[in-house]
Amino acid sequence: MNDFWKTSRRPLVRLMVLCLALLAAASCSGRVNIFSESRDERLRRLDQERARLARSTGPIDRTRTQIEISNLLVSMMDDAIDDGDIERLDQRLTEYRSTVIDARNTIMDSGRNAAQNSAGFRELEIALRQHVRQLGDIGTQLTFQFRQPITELMDEVSGIRDELLAALFP
Repeated sequence: MNDFWKTSRRPLVRLMVLCLALLAAASCSGRVNIFSESRDERLRRLDQERARLARSTGPIDRTRTQIEISNLLVSMMDDAIDDGDIERLDQRLTEYRSTVIDARNTIMDSGRNAAQNSAGFRELEIALRQHVRQLGDIGTQLTFQFRQPITELMDEVSGIRDELLAALFP
């Protein structure tokens, strides 16, 4: 690499390589990993997102906010398992189910054609795909007795995701 910088006589080439390297580095850090945030920070963000949802009127904004809320709730389910708090897990599971169903209803009842204007539909489908994987990981941490509600939720979320895919790709 040092030879490239010494032998290259084209400043434009050097500038382009530097810009591409910076762009690649910046794209890796663009999204926050919710699981790495502290519990207090996620609780604060959950309150903020719920307040934002109350102020939102457009279906796309509401759906995107509900996606953020559902992301936070999945991370909090993991916290409940780490703490061995099955009651809190059930509470977060119920909140998550309600949020996902509301997000689905918001975007599907918006009157938008998902195939022609996929905003909101696409983001929800991607989030639900990630959630199914995360819920599967959460379920593996539970005994068979407590795994059933997670399995049922995964099936329900997969059904909503299939419905979104059918709308996106008729």
